[in-house]
Amino acid sequence: MKKYIVPILLFSIIPCWLKSQEAANPEKKIYVSPEGKVFVNKSLPVYIRLSVSPDSPDKSPWLKGANKTSVAGPAYFLQEGYNSIRHPWAVDTVTKEVVYPMQDAVFEVYADSRPPRTTIRYGSGKTFAKSGTVFLNGAVTLTLEASDELSGVENIYYSLDGKTFSLYSSSVRMDEEREYRLVYFAVDHVGNAEKPKEVRLFPDLSPPESTVEISGDRFENVLSGRSKILLKAEDKGMGVERILYRMDSSAWRNYQMPVNTGLLEQGEHTLNYCAVDLTGNREEEKTYVFSVDKTPPVIVQEMVGKSFISGGKEYASGKTQIKLTTFDNKAGVKEVVYSVNDAAFVRYEKPFYPADIKGDLNLKTVALDNVGNRSESTGQGESLTIPYYDLSGPTVSHAFKGPTFIMRDTVFVNAKTGIILKAADSESGINRIEYAVSGSETVPYTTAFSLEKEGLHTLEVTAYDNVENTGHASFVVKLDNTGPEISVRFSILPIGFRTMDEAVLDIFPLHTVVFLSCTDALTGFDALFYSLNGAVEKRYAAPVGNFISAGIYTLKIRALDKLGNESLKEISFAVEK
Repeated sequence: MKKYIVPILLFSIIPCWLKSQEAANPEKKIYVSPEGKVFVNKSLPVYIRLSVSPDSPDKSPWLKGANKTSVAGPAYFLQEGYNSIRHPWAVDTVTKEVVYPMQDAVFEVYADSRPPRTTIRYGSGKTFAKSGTVFLNGAVTLTLEASDELSGVENIYYSLDGKTFSLYSSSVRMDEEREYRLVYFAVDHVGNAEKPKEVRLFPDLSPPESTVEISGDRFENVLSGRSKILLKAEDKGMGVERILYRMDSSAWRNYQMPVNTGLLEQGEHTLNYCAVDLTGNREEEKTYVFSVDKTPPVIVQEMVGKSFISGGKEYASGKTQIKLTTFDNKAGVKEVVYSVNDAAFVRYEKPFYPADIKGDLNLKTVALDNVGNRSESTGQGESLTIPYYDLSGPTVSHAFKGPTFIMRDTVFVNAKTGIILKAADSESGINRIEYAVSGSETVPYTTAFSLEKEGLHTLEVTAYDNVENTGHASFVVKLDNTGPEISVRFSILPIGFRTMDEAVLDIFPLHTVVFLSCTDALTGFDALFYSLNGAVEKRYAAPVGNFISAGIYTLKIRALDKLGNESLKEISFAVEK
């Protein structure tokens, strides 16, 4: 058998090395796996060197291509994956003999042009994507995993929020509620780099916030049977998925439409509710306690004041008030309005007098509670009716019995003048009359009375009917109890004097005459009378004279004013020849 000595064919695959290696632009190279497989970046040219030892110097000759004469021509492995370098005789490395049956000596090379593919894992929590952002349930630890079909993954790189790319070695923690921007890619062992992938991530740490809104009548936590309970929720992250609620320990259900309080029983209720967002965050359960009030207020109408029955008819006075009392079971009374004899409704605030109404009275009322429940009287069987409403007070007048004198609108009276007070009422009748003189204490009037103190007096008179309506009048009188002032004047001066019984008398001649006069300060002089030495009294009309004989004379004088007030005067004198 012919022996062939086959030299050992050694080859080197030398890449074009980059001057610097960066994560985003890795160096394309060759790689020998732990199993001994040789991988080469498919884009690289390769040069084959012939050597007799693995430790041969680099100056071992290059193999030239078949059509090359001066330089070693590069070779390219264009088949993705498995490639081979062959020569036709395989040689036993021990015997150095050709192996029979004859077979090729094959040197395997794997060409790799495909980059790795990286995937991201967010853990077991729920995720939701919206508008290019992935919302995550709570704080997460991200895991990057890459795979490669041939040479295998060498490294994974990532950049967070625009920072420089870092070598991925362990999970990435995201525990702030904000948007993160993550860029990542992988590089295989021969320098194929994956196109960077970018993802925007938002760890949703906060649950939604739900609120209760009331549509319709409400007062504090009391709702009417016409109200609706609305549930609303907001979420800072992905958004609200659903709202859950239950009423009075019933089963939880999805909120779809407002809760109609008209379908609930009157009384207290408890609403529990919470919201869930699209990433699964669930709000802590909230409670809203409220009451449903479907009962309107109760109105009690009553009269406050005096009434009087006369002639089979009942009378109420102008001082009689109408009082409306209302009661409500829960929400409380908001407003009461009333109408008297079909007039416009007005707001009730306190007991009132039905002004300007005389005769029969018909009252209608409407009461509202604080959640809009309404009760009303129709005026037919439910209205308050009084047989007759007496608004008119008595008519007051006065009269005088005895001396009076009127001068310039002033009525003059004296102590003998009786003052009579009168009152009249055509409806419920007179109950009493009271009066006061010049600001003194009010006293009841029973019979005619006289004044005592001289001067001007104002009398205030009030009359009450049987339902306490009042009539009032005042008038002024002037009391004059003083008679006129009497004056005596002689026609001649005394011609001497005489002492008689310890009295000194003036002496006048026989032809002397006596002039009489009087003056009244208020009402004026009315009449003057005189009597001489006990003779019959005469009305003074002319001077007193014609003294016939000498002697002692006594003259008695009496004067009256217009009220009959009397003044008396007596003088004595002597007459001589």
